[in-house]
Amino acid sequence: MSTTHLTPLDSSKSSITIGIVGGGIGGVVTAIVLGRIGYTVHLFEQAANFAEIGAGISLGPNSLQALSLLSTALDTPILKNYEAVATIEEDNGLWFRFTKWDTQETVAEVHGKGRQSSVHRARLLESFLPLLPVTVTTHFSSKVTKVENLPSDKVLLHTSHPAATFEADVCIGCDGVKSAVRASLGLGGVVRYTGTYAYRGLLPIARTGEVARVPRMWMGPHKHVLTFPIEQGHTLNLVAFVSDHAAPADARTWSGPWVVPTTKDDMKKDFAGWDADVLEYLDLIEKPERWALHELVPLTTWTEGRITLLGDSAHASLPHNGAGAGQATEDAYVLAALLRRPECTNTNIDRFLQAYERVRLPRAARQQVWAVRSGEVYDLESPMGDDWARIGENLKERYRWIWEHDLEKDVEEAVEWLKKEGVVQ
Repeated sequence: MSTTHLTPLDSSKSSITIGIVGGGIGGVVTAIVLGRIGYTVHLFEQAANFAEIGAGISLGPNSLQALSLLSTALDTPILKNYEAVATIEEDNGLWFRFTKWDTQETVAEVHGKGRQSSVHRARLLESFLPLLPVTVTTHFSSKVTKVENLPSDKVLLHTSHPAATFEADVCIGCDGVKSAVRASLGLGGVVRYTGTYAYRGLLPIARTGEVARVPRMWMGPHKHVLTFPIEQGHTLNLVAFVSDHAAPADARTWSGPWVVPTTKDDMKKDFAGWDADVLEYLDLIEKPERWALHELVPLTTWTEGRITLLGDSAHASLPHNGAGAGQATEDAYVLAALLRRPECTNTNIDRFLQAYERVRLPRAARQQVWAVRSGEVYDLESPMGDDWARIGENLKERYRWIWEHDLEKDVEEAVEWLKKEGVVQ
């Protein structure tokens, strides 16, 4: 895994200062690529150091395509570093097995083009940190509470602890579902409880058996359980979902912290009667927690002036497509491809932010809605009900539009719009 600090490719970009809010995966990747291009980047993270919570995530072929394109275009080992820590299923391998909730009966097996992968969030972030270029300055323990566009074509970032301000030419909000940047823009941004909570656990593969090495989902009434290997196949990531959709989407509420301790007995009660493997896996979770899953209602815009959003701050969704982190990598690729262009200057960079939004927002918003619908399929709440034959056929094709997407075509579309607007030739 490469640990070299990258130098800028285009020194003419150094006069433009970009403030990135949030030091998670999306923020760090964006800092790497924009710093590598040559921008002067200031990365603000409210914690005392870089850290990721949660457990395993999936990156599909579209995500690996984004990392590959960034690696090639900017001559960076982003993909190489990711491959060093990820568990990867090769082209046309068995990517997923879907089974009935109370048996081992297979409903569908999903194969795909390209490569599917999974990784621990913390390992992913650790693999990227050594690639931060010399053009990136990190501000830890700096919580950004507000950002605003100034008449001078500058952006002012307000931080607390300590209270201070910082002036930049552009601000990119990568600060997650509870984004302060999004709130500052006044773009709406309703965050709501989805009616679904989940139990999460990391289990040693040695105790779950070799069968656990195949990514799998049990589907049943109002619940589903997902498992897939991470840490090069040594650890099993488990997420068990429980849904109550009796109330309309806008009327579902959750009070208190989004993550709370729970007990093994509570988990087992939720999954009483389920396949023995599910109950065995739940019993292996040492410190059970219940996570209330929230989503961001799709936005109609996420850019205002010289401020834009990226990742969960723009399109936080349910995890049912395994596409959340992948959408952030797509954001980073499209944004970098546009801001790298020589025509992008401090006088017109806001138009390039608009072009980025024009191609990314519709696809990201579709994924948000699709994630809800996917959960309904898994929980037997879709119009297909428990018609297992129909569900099986649906699952074999359900993710194609996410996985087999042409990111380079997105950039071409954005550039065509910039040409029509007279921004580029």
